Amino acid sequence: MDRRTALSRITLLFGAAASASTVSAILAGCSTPSVDGFSPRVLSSSELDLLGRLSNLVIPDTDTPGALAAGVPRFIDTLLAEYLLDTDAQSFKQNLATFAESTGASSLSDNELLALVTNLDERTYSGSDDTQKPFWGDLKMWTVFGYYTSEIGMTQELRLRPYVKARMDMPRAEIDRTWSN
Repeated sequence: MDRRTALSRITLLFGAAASASTVSAILAGCSTPSVDGFSPRVLSSSELDLLGRLSNLVIPDTDTPGALAAGVPRFIDTLLAEYLLDTDAQSFKQNLATFAESTGASSLSDNELLALVTNLDERTYSGSDDTQKPFWGDLKMWTVFGYYTSEIGMTQELRLRPYVKARMDMPRAEIDRTWSN
């Protein structure tokens, strides 16, 4: 799948409410990055691990691989390193550190972390607690963008196929299964 097709489909999926830095990151690559030899450029290894756990709670493994398998933590680290202003990247990093310290998230079990994040999500989007909204909103948005622009997100979750010239007698389900389901 080429970048133009990916961007047009993502725009259809999420509307045109993406920031310029997010769109730039999407255009930079549409395949799942290899984890071999990757070392984070903005986040520490422990922050990257926590980010992986959090992103996998946003898009967990089901019958398709989740955000962690799709390389979302690496996508977010690359977004922070190359596409955001340094002040925005450092703000996100600081908010992640504050979240980790104030909740003890790194030492929580997966079920405890899920309960914590569910509570955070409810408080944040009900309007009762806006302190974590920038951090949590960015994390969720970048997780969704990173996942659905990865090879796993596009081919396994959305079941998008490279452009196929359709014949008039082809059932719609064979042309583009994603949009027909």
